[in-house]
Amino acid sequence: MKLKNLKFGTILLVLGALVNLPRWTGLFVFSDHAPAWIGDVIPVLDTIGGLFAGLAIAGALAFAAHRLGSLQPFTPKGKPVMRFWGTLVSTISILVLSAFLLPPYIRMTTPAQLRVEIADLRSWSVMAVLVGDLIIVAVALADARSAGFTRSKVERPQKNRSAKGKNRSAKTKIVECRYAGAGCERSGSQPAMNAHARSCKFKPTISMPAEEKTKVEQ
Repeated sequence: MKLKNLKFGTILLVLGALVNLPRWTGLFVFSDHAPAWIGDVIPVLDTIGGLFAGLAIAGALAFAAHRLGSLQPFTPKGKPVMRFWGTLVSTISILVLSAFLLPPYIRMTTPAQLRVEIADLRSWSVMAVLVGDLIIVAVALADARSAGFTRSKVERPQKNRSAKGKNRSAKTKIVECRYAGAGCERSGSQPAMNAHARSCKFKPTISMPAEEKTKVEQ
């Protein structure tokens, strides 16, 4: 697959699939018969998995928030749209899990000087996690076009097509049936009248006198 054909959602799916890859690797390689270098490689893979997790979560929040802005929660008949509600629940779940998983790390890495200034380090660490996620959601909801999720639609070709249609309809000439002199009142475009003339009830028959047939055709 060419890189230019990759979609944002496809990249997120690949990143999400790679998050747990180091953990699955470590689960099956830790044994008495595993080579010694495995213990040195697994921490590196975990670090890479953590990077993939951060990219996938940040991108998923932006993508899900953008989709929420373009989906309707209910159908015209009042039925809930499962795609909207599923996206909403998933977005909230990502925020909740982030606020649960990351604060312990923030509390461990907070400098001692900053700890003195913070009255409630636990609440502060939760807010420190959510502020970055909420920025992603807010930007995606407020202006998805600037965030790169949507493209401006070019409506000029549609206008040209509609203008051509109007010109064609304006050029259509309305003509009467060729047997209007015999009493037919039908009218329309030339092709339609040609087709109508074959079965027109005022069409001269073979039994009609030659003089009357000449008058009708005139």
